[in-house]
Amino acid sequence: MSIKLIALPFSLAMVLMGAIAQASWANYRPPANIGKPGNREGAATRIARPTLLRESTGGTDSCIVEPQQTVVALVPKDNNGLSSTPSPTLYSYVPANTGATLTLTLLDTQGTELYSQQRPAPTTAGIIGWPLANVSLKDGVDYQWQLTLTCSNGTTAVKTASWLRPMAPSPQQQRNLQAATDAAGAFAAAGYWYDALNQLAQERLAQPQDAALKQKWQALLQSPAVQLPQLVNEPVLAFPPQP
Repeated sequence: MSIKLIALPFSLAMVLMGAIAQASWANYRPPANIGKPGNREGAATRIARPTLLRESTGGTDSCIVEPQQTVVALVPKDNNGLSSTPSPTLYSYVPANTGATLTLTLLDTQGTELYSQQRPAPTTAGIIGWPLANVSLKDGVDYQWQLTLTCSNGTTAVKTASWLRPMAPSPQQQRNLQAATDAAGAFAAAGYWYDALNQLAQERLAQPQDAALKQKWQALLQSPAVQLPQLVNEPVLAFPPQP
C-alpha cells in the first residue's frame, strides 16, 4: 500500500504550526505552596499628591508618554516564580517615557533591603532584563523584588512588587534539563519561571525575526498561569550593563 503525501496550503501549515507551539508552550506549571501577595502591574502615584496615574486628567507632568501604560513585572499571575540559580535575571515591561530612572530593590521576607541599584530607563517601550549582580540568594528562601520607575522631573513613581524563590533542581530534574533539546520549554514544564523566561528572552534578543521563537514567546506569556497577553508583541530590548 502506498502512502500519498498531501501538500498543505501555506496558510494552513502556519496555523497548524501555531497550534503546536501553543499546545507545547502553554505548559508552564507553577510550583505549589509559594503563593505570596504582590503587584506585578505598577501602581502609579504622583509624588507631590498621591493619586492613581490612570485617574489623572492632566498628566502633563508625568514622563510616561501614554498615561494608561505602566511598568509590568513579567511574572505569573500569582506574582511568584522559581529560579534554578541564586542570581536570576528579572524581566519587566517599561513604557515609553521622556526620561526616568529605574530602581531595582530586593527584600527578604521581613522587609529588610538586601540589594538596590539604579539605572536610566530606556525611553522606548519594551521588555528589559535586569541580572542580579553581586548578590547570591539562599536556596529555598523567598525574596521580594521591586522595580520602581521615577520620572526625572520627580513627579511620578511607578512600583511593582513580585516574588522569587531560588531552588536548585532535583537530580532527576537536572537530568531532564540536561537532556532537553528545548531548554526553555523544559524549564517551563518543570516550573522554573525565571529560567524559562530568561532563556527564551535571550533567544528572542538574538533572533528577533524568528517566527517560531515569537510563537513560543506568545504562548508562554498567554498561558493560563501567566496571562500577560498585552505584552506578547512588545520587543525585548538590550538593557545596557550597569557602569
